[in-house]
Amino acid sequence: MVTRAGSSEDRTSVTMNLQFTRGRHGAAARLEVHERPAGRVGLLALRGWVDLSAARGIERALDDLAARGVTRLVVDCSQLLHIDYRLVPRLANALVRFEAHAGAVGLCGLSRYLRDLFRLTGSDAKLACWPSATELLEAAPGDPGRERERAS
Repeated sequence: MVTRAGSSEDRTSVTMNLQFTRGRHGAAARLEVHERPAGRVGLLALRGWVDLSAARGIERALDDLAARGVTRLVVDCSQLLHIDYRLVPRLANALVRFEAHAGAVGLCGLSRYLRDLFRLTGSDAKLACWPSATELLEAAPGDPGRERERAS
């Protein structure tokens, strides 16, 4: 498909795969940055098991996205299996820091287990959570008919 430079359609300007840790319990992410009329939107799809090394990599990725002008970020956790419970507040604070410096953050696709981890560490109130990335991307900004997902 060819898109004209002046068209109002979204365009993916960067796509990359990030490998944070290796092995059976490794962590990785797929990062996409889309150019939209309202600004740059980042999609960070996390996979695997997040340990300290992976958490540091995620923090660096968030800092880089903020420095590169991404104003909205969708973090898709639908393929994320585990986060070391001691790192949940650290990751939540990194997302809040991104939101304070760059723009909006939406967390989506959390399993019941991961939602409970965020709730038990007191980090769930800091973040806007959605059932899936598709629903978040389709929702209009500030749509009062939508309510964020809540921990169990």
